[in-house]
Amino acid sequence: MKKITSPRYRNAAERRIPLKASTGSHCPANGFWRPEDGPATEPVFVFEGSIMPSGKRGSTMWYLDDTQVGPPVHVLPGMN
Repeated sequence: MKKITSPRYRNAAERRIPLKASTGSHCPANGFWRPEDGPATEPVFVFEGSIMPSGKRGSTMWYLDDTQVGPPVHVLPGMN
């Protein structure tokens, strides 16, 4: 079973290098991600291991935003 990590548990050396993932790849860590081609005010919560979504203009690079914390803004399936 794959170990799921959290940005809060990464060590200080790893925090200096921002995590990034491209559209279609597997998400390397739980957290709020910002698209390279989108506004800085719209982070998206992605679970580790999920496929990274496309941006507003299609394929893009996503960057983990360690400053965002809290639950996802959108209701997840099964949480009604």
